[in-house]
Amino acid sequence: MFKKILSLSLVLTSLSYSFISLDPPVIGEKEKLDGEVALSANISTGNSDSKSIGLAVKGQYSEDTWLTYLIAAYHYGEVNKDKNTNDGLAHLRYVHEIADTPYDYEFFLQSEFNEFQDIKKRNLIGANIRRKLNLSFDKFYVGLGLFYSYLEPETVTEFNPIYKQTKVNSYISFSDDINEHFNVTYLGFYQTTVDDFSDLRIFQILQLNTELTDHLTLSFDIKHEYNRTPYENIEKNDIRSTINLKYKLK
Repeated sequence: MFKKILSLSLVLTSLSYSFISLDPPVIGEKEKLDGEVALSANISTGNSDSKSIGLAVKGQYSEDTWLTYLIAAYHYGEVNKDKNTNDGLAHLRYVHEIADTPYDYEFFLQSEFNEFQDIKKRNLIGANIRRKLNLSFDKFYVGLGLFYSYLEPETVTEFNPIYKQTKVNSYISFSDDINEHFNVTYLGFYQTTVDDFSDLRIFQILQLNTELTDHLTLSFDIKHEYNRTPYENIEKNDIRSTINLKYKLK
C-alpha cells in the first residue's frame, strides 16, 4: 500500500528534469548574492520499476552595473534496474550593462554531457549582445552572438567524429506575470554553424510557475531540443515534460 501511495504522489514527475527558474536576469534587480535549488523525483513499482532524480542549483551575484551566475544540473534515471538517463551541465555567465543604452554584453562558459545522446562532452565559450525590448511582457530580451563549440561522442568513429565549430547564437528570453502567484517564462536558443546555416540546433523551455510561498515555487516545464545533425542512431528531437519544486535562497 505504501509503495502505491508513494508512486501516485510522485507520478507527475515522470520524464522529469530538475531545472532552475529561467526568468531573465536583470542587472540591479536583486541585491548581492542569492540562489535557488530545484529538485524532482520519480519512483514507481508494479509492472515496471522505475526511478529518477534530478537536482539543479543556481547562484547569482549582482552589482549595480553587472551580474554573474552559475547553474549546475544533473539527472539520473533507471527502468527495471537498467540505466536510461544520465546527463548534466554547468553554465557560467557574466552580464554587464552598456551605459545609457538598452543593451548588455555577455560572456559565457558551458560544459555538458548526455550519455543517451552519445555526448561525452560538449564545451562552449562565447559572447553575446542582448537587448531589452519594451513589449507587453514584464521582461523581454533578445540576444545575438558567437560561440566556439567542442563536441565529442562516447566513441569516436567515422560517422561520429569530434566537431570543433564556431556557431551563431541567437535567443529570446521573456517572462510575464499572469497574476500575483503565477507567471510564465520562456527561453529559446537558435544556433547554426557559421559556414552552414542548415546545421541547426534549437533548445527551448517553457515554464509555468506557481508561487506557493515566498521561498517555494512549483513549476511545470516543457523542454524541446532539436539537432538537425545528431550522432548516428540518435533522434533529432528530444522532448521532456517536467514538474519541479524550487526553493529560493534569500
